[in-house]
Amino acid sequence: MFRRIVSNLSFSPALVGQLGFYARRLRKEEATRRLGLVFTALALVVQSLAVFSPPEPANATTPGQVGSANRCDVSSVKPRGEAFEIIGNEAKVQFEIKGGKNCKVQLSVNSFFAPSMDGTPYDKQTLHDRKTETYTGPGTHSLKASIPTKSTPEKGCFYQVDLTYGTNNITPVLAYGHGKLDCGTAVVASATCTSFNAIKASTNKFTLRATASTSNAKVTKFVFDITKPDGQTVSKTVATEEKTALLDFDATAPGTYTGKATVHTTVGQDSGPQCKGTFVVEGPATPTAVCTSVGVTITNRTQAYFTGNAAVSGGASVRSYTFVVKSAAGLEVSRTVVPSNALTASTSAVDLPTGNYTVQLLVQTSHGDRTDAACSKPLTIVPPNVCPYNATLPANSPDCQPCPDNPNVWIKDEKCAAVIISTKTATNMTQGMVEASKVTARSSDRISYTITVENKGLISQSVTMQEDLADVLEYSKLVDQGGGTLNDQTKLLTWPSITLAAGQKQSRTIAVQMMSDIPSTNTGTAVPTSYDCKIANTYGNTVTVNVDCPSQKVIVEQVTSELPHTGPRENMIFAAVLLSVVVYFYARSKQLGREVRLIRRNLNTGTI
Repeated sequence: MFRRIVSNLSFSPALVGQLGFYARRLRKEEATRRLGLVFTALALVVQSLAVFSPPEPANATTPGQVGSANRCDVSSVKPRGEAFEIIGNEAKVQFEIKGGKNCKVQLSVNSFFAPSMDGTPYDKQTLHDRKTETYTGPGTHSLKASIPTKSTPEKGCFYQVDLTYGTNNITPVLAYGHGKLDCGTAVVASATCTSFNAIKASTNKFTLRATASTSNAKVTKFVFDITKPDGQTVSKTVATEEKTALLDFDATAPGTYTGKATVHTTVGQDSGPQCKGTFVVEGPATPTAVCTSVGVTITNRTQAYFTGNAAVSGGASVRSYTFVVKSAAGLEVSRTVVPSNALTASTSAVDLPTGNYTVQLLVQTSHGDRTDAACSKPLTIVPPNVCPYNATLPANSPDCQPCPDNPNVWIKDEKCAAVIISTKTATNMTQGMVEASKVTARSSDRISYTITVENKGLISQSVTMQEDLADVLEYSKLVDQGGGTLNDQTKLLTWPSITLAAGQKQSRTIAVQMMSDIPSTNTGTAVPTSYDCKIANTYGNTVTVNVDCPSQKVIVEQVTSELPHTGPRENMIFAAVLLSVVVYFYARSKQLGREVRLIRRNLNTGTI
């Protein structure tokens, strides 16, 4: 129309009236197109909300999947004011729980003595006086722990109490407090010389030994006074802070010597009658040397260690020890020489095969070789004992044990284990005691479930039987728990733990009754097995029972499943096409209006 008017305008100027009418119509059309563009933009904004934040189904999750509320936080437990108080021999800890009614707190109080108030450590031993309790908030609570009495220096002592508290799976927090405790009265200092004796090392060599006992005092030295047979007294000092002193003394002449020890401490000195004694130095004797004994120690079944002892006097000395091992046939098997001047000697390990032997000791001295009947001893290396349950192990192996419930099997044999087999059956009692999975459950039908555990292994094992009824109870109610306990939140039916011996079997039977009105709730999207006209649960094997759902639910879900599935991509394509069409028509109307104004202006100026 617009093209026809414009093309004939130069031949018929009267058409300018129609052009004005057309211009007014274009202005109205442009306003309409603009309003349509605004509403289209608003509709696309609403559509974008559905794309970027899609709705969630009402039955997307089952009750057991909902997170627990009223969770505790460490911040909900705080020490209240001066949380620690020590009164007499009791430590008191106060705290406040801020949180939900299910907030549980565990606290532990550990007490121990710390250094005294002046910083001098007197006792670093930890006193295991621990007390742990569990509290449920909110509210103010207190925990008391007794403090054992302990004797300490007169300056008093410092007592510290540690509080550890934590909630749920939160890392425990440690706080502590302290106070001064009346720990007892001062202990009187004392020192006493307790013993004196002379240990003979050789003919004229002795080791003098003195000991002391102190309480809150410190040893500074020991003084030994030795009176010789001729009446001359010799004093020797041993400077030490130990409570035992040793002094080597060489006697110059034979006879009886008298010794006395005096202990010097920070609280004085003491030398009682118990710290006096005598010892005798013998004169020259005839040199003698004898072999006194030989010892045998067998370890690891085949390793033998030999020890030898000798005795000398009169100036004789030992030079070496020779250990000779001979077989039952008299053949020399091993010879070990140990050079030593001591009166005893030992060898390193000597490996010997299985058999009977004799070990003989020969002592080389400054006055010839010495041996004796006491220096010869038999020994036997026995064959190895093997484990009766596993011949590859020695009999003394910690792994040589039978299977607890089968003594004919080794404890680490793969057969020595518990093999727990779980099975499940379901029976529709209403429809003639038939297998429930082979018929469709109708309203008010009663179905019994039997779960069985059997130990087909060789050892006992503790078993906890649990039945998950979350899916079953969507269409039914539990009428017989079979001795179990039902958790209303998780829908878990649990029985007390049992111990199954090898070959033992136990069963539990429960019953549910289908609802009189089967729910027509739509099937969940996040949980496709929710309200899907089937009740299924697993205990070893899975038992699935079809449910006779209302026809309207079946028809609706069948139809909705056949509808085309659109997502964000299709919605965005449709929005782009719609916006393009609306913008096109708005721009076209605006452009035609602009062209009409230009033609009328050219007509008025005489250009056309």
